[in-house]
Amino acid sequence: MSGSKRKVAIIGAGPSGLNTARLLSARPTDYEYEVFERGHCVGGLWVYTDKTGIDDDGYPVHSSMYDSMVTNTTKPSMEFPDFKLSDDYPTFPTHRQIHQYLEDYADHFNLKRNIHFNTIVTNLKRLPAKEPQCPKWSVTAKNTRTAEITEKTFDVVFVCVGHYAKSNFPDIPGLKSFTGTLLHSHNYRKPEAFLGKKVTLVGDGPTVVDLISDLSPVVAELIVCRGRSDEVRLNLYGQWEKGFFPKNVRFIERVTSVASDTLVSLDGTVMPADAIICCTGYKHSYPFLDKSCGITIENNDTRVRPLFKHMIHTKYHTLFFIGLMENYLDFTLAYLQVPMALKILDGKLKLPSERDMNKETDDDYEKRLEMGLKPFHAHSFYFDELDSSMYAREIISFAGIEDVLGAAKHDGLALLYSRFKTNCLTARNFTYT
Repeated sequence: MSGSKRKVAIIGAGPSGLNTARLLSARPTDYEYEVFERGHCVGGLWVYTDKTGIDDDGYPVHSSMYDSMVTNTTKPSMEFPDFKLSDDYPTFPTHRQIHQYLEDYADHFNLKRNIHFNTIVTNLKRLPAKEPQCPKWSVTAKNTRTAEITEKTFDVVFVCVGHYAKSNFPDIPGLKSFTGTLLHSHNYRKPEAFLGKKVTLVGDGPTVVDLISDLSPVVAELIVCRGRSDEVRLNLYGQWEKGFFPKNVRFIERVTSVASDTLVSLDGTVMPADAIICCTGYKHSYPFLDKSCGITIENNDTRVRPLFKHMIHTKYHTLFFIGLMENYLDFTLAYLQVPMALKILDGKLKLPSERDMNKETDDDYEKRLEMGLKPFHAHSFYFDELDSSMYAREIISFAGIEDVLGAAKHDGLALLYSRFKTNCLTARNFTYT
């Protein structure tokens, strides 16, 4: 796939999009790139706003940041290998500090000159090609301030839009008829709106931990129940049984139905509630993809196919999805995924046949189900038996690239995860290197 200088489109200017731009900018004789970013600045998910629902540009608010949020991964694991995080930042930086870090990173590597801000990609279409595996792509974009429409052709496309924007609500009978406040954690911002109320959190992941800390000082009662599966990845129920949570926090196994302003638990107990906050994850969403792209999203929008190694189209080898997975290294993972993509584009890394890549992808999915994981875990890497470091090492081995993230990042995250499962409220009290 080697040849003349290629034109590259990068969709999104969050961490993955900026990392992709930075790595391409290091090879100006081989690639020229443009970044399409819907927002007014870099940062993507990390750009905090008080707004929820529809943003000023007429599109859904992208950010899931709440006001008090600090990272649930460590400062060392979030540091890019070629740009140091400030020594003044704590082990677990705030979202504002991370946003500033991304702004500084973009300025340091002069990336903003190639970013089209306030510009949303509305259509990505595959164009006919002499080499079917290496098509070009038509990118249609709209300036959200001027309404100007542009259409350009690119040799390569990197999709870097993240996976924390389209809310996934649990399938609980009667949930939509709830007469109190119902929202997804995507739209949670500050605790004051819930002062003195009885609030139910649905979920069993890191967001639940943060919202317990944020809400328990102000609410009358906080009930926590599991969401979309019997998943117990952080052992929160067990920690509650040991008395690790505040006195006004109570855990139940599951809400089986909702009626008006009450919830019914698995054992038949009826509980009044003023608000329900669903911390039940996100769906993959790529509304700009034309059918010609050959991408399908299955399992209630949680499995993207056909992607080899969770990143490259098995049929069209000029379309890449960077940072698509759920894992504790997703902030920096582009530093492994993009070098692999570039080796493919350079013709220095030969891919298996389309059939073999699809088989490996399907085998990976079936293995997950055999392990007891759920269909929506198709791209998840945060389990003891299937963690972020395993994927990183798989990419490094397959592509023959340098481990620029370093084993220390993997080991530090493993220790943090272990402490979260032991006592999630004290896990951030330690220093991680």
